[in-house]
Amino acid sequence: MIEIIAEIANAHQGNPETALELARAAVASGADAVKFQIYFAGEFLTLKHPRYEHFKRQAFSEEVWETLICETKKTGVSVYADIFGLQALAVAISNNIDGFKVHSSDLSNTRLLKRLSEQKRKVFLATGGSTLPEIKYAVDCIVPNDKSAEVVLLHGFQAYPTMVEDSVLSRLRTLSECFGDRHKIGYSDHVDADDRFAVILPLMAIPYGISCIEKHLTFHRGHKGVDYYSSFEPAEFGEFVADVRIAEKAVGENPLLFAESERRYRDTVKKAWVAVGDMKQGDHICDSDILMKRTSEGVPSAFYENIIGKEIKLPLAAEDQILGTHVSSKVLAIIVARMSSSRLKGKATIDINGKPAISHLFQRVRICVEKGLIHSVAFCTTQDPSDGVLASIAEGFGFKVYKGSLENVLSRMMLAVDDHPDHSLILRITGDDLLMDSEYLFKTLEYHLKMNADYTDAKQLPSGVEVEVFNSAVLKLISRFSKNPDGTEYLTNYVQNNRDQFNVASLTVAPRHAKNFRLTLDTEEDYIVIKTLLAQMKAEGKEYTYTLDDIVDYFEKNPQAMDVNSLVRQRSAPLTVKTDIDWESFCKADICKLLYGNTENPPDR
Repeated sequence: MIEIIAEIANAHQGNPETALELARAAVASGADAVKFQIYFAGEFLTLKHPRYEHFKRQAFSEEVWETLICETKKTGVSVYADIFGLQALAVAISNNIDGFKVHSSDLSNTRLLKRLSEQKRKVFLATGGSTLPEIKYAVDCIVPNDKSAEVVLLHGFQAYPTMVEDSVLSRLRTLSECFGDRHKIGYSDHVDADDRFAVILPLMAIPYGISCIEKHLTFHRGHKGVDYYSSFEPAEFGEFVADVRIAEKAVGENPLLFAESERRYRDTVKKAWVAVGDMKQGDHICDSDILMKRTSEGVPSAFYENIIGKEIKLPLAAEDQILGTHVSSKVLAIIVARMSSSRLKGKATIDINGKPAISHLFQRVRICVEKGLIHSVAFCTTQDPSDGVLASIAEGFGFKVYKGSLENVLSRMMLAVDDHPDHSLILRITGDDLLMDSEYLFKTLEYHLKMNADYTDAKQLPSGVEVEVFNSAVLKLISRFSKNPDGTEYLTNYVQNNRDQFNVASLTVAPRHAKNFRLTLDTEEDYIVIKTLLAQMKAEGKEYTYTLDDIVDYFEKNPQAMDVNSLVRQRSAPLTVKTDIDWESFCKADICKLLYGNTENPPDR
């Protein structure tokens, strides 16, 4: 949310009581922060300066500032201050001000800037009338080493008032391009408050990614006191705050996020590929066999390249929408595991019923292969020598092994994806999920195909039982265009955090199976729960063939078994993991060639 700062400046006319009343009025009008100007004429102006006496009369004593700042803080909003010298800064520091603003005139004031660099509070730098070298100098003085310091570059200047055509909002873009990767940008408006653009210009600044708007406040603009030109009265200020909040929603925080109404619009108006006439099993789809029309199903359309040339698996009647379930596709299961673990050392080879834990998962996957649910299996691990034992176990099951980067999990997976170009469906199975269930693997795959999805999860299932389905094209996209591929240990987040750019589906699970059991292997407590469960399954003669019903039955009969790891929390992606996709580069790429390998003319009869 954009921070709206009420600039009191000199509207108090030298009266501290008026200054406090203005601050309270600002808060009542919806301001997020109040800003004063602390100055002392002796360090602000030369004695011969024509405005020296004026500022001397306007200035408050240190004792007045102590009371004024203290009382303003009681309103609950942030209190900032312009500091026009070292004495002013000392007053601000002694009163525990929330943030400092450096006037444009002080961007070369080395002593002041260096002193500010010692503070761990927000710093606003006014950039009006300043060159880029001056701005860069000030920034470097304040944050010479600590790149995390919060600095806001405020664009705008006061010309009593500033003409609309002189505001140059486009400079916000320049400031963002030059400094936006490290610091925030804000807008300080000084347009004539009687001009309708006094509201319009700040609203126009919002799409530039500003973090704050500074706006002057006065009680009676008609009295033409100090700083009246660009000052709103309290009622106008309240209306302005409301306008900003509406405009913020209109601009949106995430430009790639759809509103719910836009999702409904998408579901209603998007066309989908449908069959021109009846098609029977074994036919191959040609260009003349399909046509795009609006349907009533509300299911996204598959891309042309995912349909054309495919063999029909289920019969189609005329005008049936073509779904993934209608055409043939091959499934590649990718099992991802490594020996290193921060919470349970060597968990992949820890004993389960006399065998390495990972071999239990391999047996469950093999059952899926025997049922025809999976066409190929790949085991992806790292090049670290410690993972050689896992590779040997996988090879013993006949699974092809791929070794790659320790940090970039997706790059390991892509070795297998690229080696199986005819497999369009990818199952990601993590080595922690030993109990992967074949029945729900089938249901997840079928739902993925039925929904023409790019990604499908079954997160309602107990952890450790579910699988995820990706289209190979999605993994290629993330691999090529993710800005931080080293975070792909948390691959799901790259889809979920960009979910409106993908067709994302989530399988609905039967209530009996939608349990909050923790069955993933990540801690000693998890190991105890899983080992005890699987010992019981072996004793019942279904060491690898147990179902989710068997698991539910076991815990219903032994509810105390879940107490062992009930306090263990699933690891989530660290805040440092950035899941942004470089959509700009994506849109410049030849996506048909990249994602589908199909740039030829479409086949036809």
